[in-house]
Amino acid sequence: MRKALFIISIMSILILMGSALEGMDTRELQTKIEKIKSCLERPGGPGPDGDMMFNWLLEAILQAAPETGFPPEFTENMKKAKEHTDTKSMFNPDGYVYLNKAYRLINEGHDFEMPDSISDIQDIVNYAIMKLASARENLKPYKVDLAACVKELVFVAVMIMAPQHE
Repeated sequence: MRKALFIISIMSILILMGSALEGMDTRELQTKIEKIKSCLERPGGPGPDGDMMFNWLLEAILQAAPETGFPPEFTENMKKAKEHTDTKSMFNPDGYVYLNKAYRLINEGHDFEMPDSISDIQDIVNYAIMKLASARENLKPYKVDLAACVKELVFVAVMIMAPQHE
C-alpha cells in the first residue's frame, strides 16, 4: 500500500512539474506575441520598430516550432527566412520565398491567399491583430495548441510581407 501511494505521489509531482515547465514556455511565447500586438496597435503602426517587431514574430515561431509536430523542413525554412531578414531586410525576396515554403508545409501545400477583406495596410494591421489574439487563445493553460498558434503566427508573417512581393 505504501509503495503504491509513493508511486502515485511521485507521478503527481512529475505531472505538476511538467505542467509548470510548459506554462513557463507558453508565458514567454505569450509575452512575445503581446509585444508584437502592442507594436501593431500603436498609432501609425509599428513605424521604425517594424523590423524589430518582425524579428520577434519569427523568434516566436522558431521558439514554438520544435513542439508543433511540423516536419523538420518547416523549421529549416523558418530559420532561412530569419537569416535573410536578419542580414538583409524583412522584405528580402529570398526570405519571403522561405517563409512561403514554410507556410505551404503547414497548410497542406496551399499557397498563401490574402483575405478578400483586405484592401490597404490598415486592414493588414487590423487582421494581424486579430490573428495574434487567436494565436494567444491557443496558448491558454486549458487549451495549449502550439501547432495552431504557430499557424496563426506564420499567417501573420506572410501577410505582412505579401504586399511587397505581389
